[in-house]
Amino acid sequence: MTGALFSEAVADRFHLPPGAVYLKSHSVGCQPRTAEALLREKLLQPWRETGEAWPHWLEAIDEWRAALAGLIGVEGRDLCPAANVSAALSRYISALGQATGRRTILLAPSAFPTIGYVASGLAATGWTTRYLPDDADVRDPANWSAALDDDVALVVAMHVGSNSGALTDITAVAAAAKAAGARCIADCAQSVGVVPVTPADWAIDAVVGTSVKWLCGGPGAAWLWVAPHDRTALDPTERGWWSHENPFEMDIKDFRYAPDARRWWGGTPDVAPFVLSMAGIGEIAAIGVDAVRAHNQALQTMLRDALETRTPQWRWPTGAIGGTLCIDTGADQSRVAEALAEHNLRADFRGTILRLSFHAYNGVEDVERATAALI
Repeated sequence: MTGALFSEAVADRFHLPPGAVYLKSHSVGCQPRTAEALLREKLLQPWRETGEAWPHWLEAIDEWRAALAGLIGVEGRDLCPAANVSAALSRYISALGQATGRRTILLAPSAFPTIGYVASGLAATGWTTRYLPDDADVRDPANWSAALDDDVALVVAMHVGSNSGALTDITAVAAAAKAAGARCIADCAQSVGVVPVTPADWAIDAVVGTSVKWLCGGPGAAWLWVAPHDRTALDPTERGWWSHENPFEMDIKDFRYAPDARRWWGGTPDVAPFVLSMAGIGEIAAIGVDAVRAHNQALQTMLRDALETRTPQWRWPTGAIGGTLCIDTGADQSRVAEALAEHNLRADFRGTILRLSFHAYNGVEDVERATAALI
């Protein structure tokens, strides 16, 4: 597995916290060294030099769409910027009410909570939220099929679970949804950048994601991808002047949807997050997602080989997982948390579940320091 590992030169492309081992890329990725200069070039300099900088800022967002499209193998016109995953999902669902008479949203109880909050918040407009059984393995498409009926309009599946690391075969879940007459949207917040995200190959209807975490882009630059077959078939009811075919037409009585995914955009966008996101996307694209994945798996294997047999009281993940090792430390949680703090290891917990993530900027020394702390 050592052949999969990166040299230290890759880590030098990011700002790492001094003296610490950063293992929280499932939360916020480390800042690329190119980010500050890019922010000056794309946001601050045009603003300073022109005052009216919108043409430059819109060009920057178009560049961001193109960069992300290249990373995940889609067309830029099918990507819509969003402030966060909640906003992206909410706007997508807003279009389904007119497209189908079905009114149930199916998801797993292990989904990131914001998914459930968005779905359950639609109860006043006639939507129902349905969950898979608590003990159902989200990676088994049969569990999704068993929960589908003729009232399910949308299946929301996490590509990688935030509290378990479980890696779901999105193609299989999307096929189950389609067979039942439902649409399927994948939440790729915990996968994009460390696990290949390939919407065009999944035969899926939509994908949401974020630039924070593995894309090392910071908050505020999320996105919604809508499949070409729904490019103009869905009309979101949540809209704003940037959803218009020509935002600068300024005729309050004449709204026409943009002919691409910008129809989900809404009001005036923030620009800085997308400029910063370009820095992260650029670095991950240059390194290669497949290479990041191989590096991550090699380091995971090293840690497991060193620790798993020595911690029989812990529950280690089984089956396919993404970039994060989610280890249930049980009664050892307090001791483990103290050891992490003592050795300046940046990781976190969900209850008793320790979450450790190895990114491109982590290396063998990080595994060794983590092993020494956790024994």
